[in-house]
Amino acid sequence: MFSVKFKHQSVCDLVWAISSPPLVSHTTQPCLWPDSQWYKYVYEESLPWLERLDDDPSELENMLAQQKDRRLGKYFETLWFYWFSKHPRYEILENNLQIIIDGETLGEIDFIVLDKTSKQTVHWEVAVKFYLGVDDTSKMSNWHGPNLRDRLDIKVQHLLQRQSVVSKDQRVRQWLTEKGLYIDQCAVILKGRLYYPWHSQKSYVAQDVVRLRLEEVLMARSSPPQCSAEHLRSWWFKENQFDAEFDNNQCFLPLIKQGWMESISTVIGKDCYTKKQIFNTVSDKKWRFPLQVQIQKPSYTGDRVFIVEENWPENKT
Repeated sequence: MFSVKFKHQSVCDLVWAISSPPLVSHTTQPCLWPDSQWYKYVYEESLPWLERLDDDPSELENMLAQQKDRRLGKYFETLWFYWFSKHPRYEILENNLQIIIDGETLGEIDFIVLDKTSKQTVHWEVAVKFYLGVDDTSKMSNWHGPNLRDRLDIKVQHLLQRQSVVSKDQRVRQWLTEKGLYIDQCAVILKGRLYYPWHSQKSYVAQDVVRLRLEEVLMARSSPPQCSAEHLRSWWFKENQFDAEFDNNQCFLPLIKQGWMESISTVIGKDCYTKKQIFNTVSDKKWRFPLQVQIQKPSYTGDRVFIVEENWPENKT
């Protein structure tokens, strides 16, 4: 994704949060949904201080370590908090502002940020999501979280109709005005990755360039039209598919708490598991499916894939 090689995982994840393409494109909405070009620009603009940060990331890592909420979404939000707080163009006026009017909680605003260049005050909502597609993957309603707790279409509609526009509500605007806050614009950052169902007739393991290009075309054709053309893609496998496609010597790094954003840089053999070891560890209930793993190769940081139970998603409620 980026040409500069960063040493520290926290900095790699910060760069991913900034530079990765959006999941969804909405160019006709009242709120700004930045496109890939905007993220590329802000990454390149930030590159000099990102390189300096990589020399000593202690401030960023301390901020991340202090977070009591260990969920991935909060981690992602903290990365953006750090970027906004360090960028000379921006000033964070509010973060995680709970909207409570007459004893009623109406929502929460992720960020209210002053853009010193445009002189505008912007309400930003940020989110990171990872979805697995089933059946007709051109429909947003067929993209589910690994544990089926959310769906892409529901999340996008919530962002469009509630989260990003709550500051436009008349009661909320008055409430904000009383606090000296005047919102000029709203904006949405929605990042993540879509995992497409594996098709066994293709050989991913071979890493054949022509096949990989064909797979990218097939995935693009089955993408929801609302999704960004550049959105990040990967695959999900049922247990038997995973067993059939990878040999017994292939090495995998299970991604339990890290590696969902930028890949974990590691040499082969470190924290490395064969598929047999993965299946055994799941059988022993130390891990469970759905499980995301990083494919490890010598001198190569591989793609991430999901492994699910054989009857997923029918076995979930």
